[in-house]
Amino acid sequence: MVRAYIFIEAIKARDLKVEEEIVTLPGVKQADVVTGRFDVIAMVEVEELGALWELVDKIQALPPVVKTTTNVVVKR
Repeated sequence: MVRAYIFIEAIKARDLKVEEEIVTLPGVKQADVVTGRFDVIAMVEVEELGALWELVDKIQALPPVVKTTTNVVVKR
């Protein structure tokens, strides 16, 4: 099991819409609109690293998403 946090920068007026779309994607356990440098942070869990990159590709394909940064959890 691979767990990661995906930090998402989005077009400001669409932050809430991005969170609503992201939380419906398989593997996304939680997505929150936040303050600071990023607009949304998603916590995801997938079976393997390849599935993580597929999920990141789906998130990056959403029209309001400008940029993502992914941090993989190495120890819980």
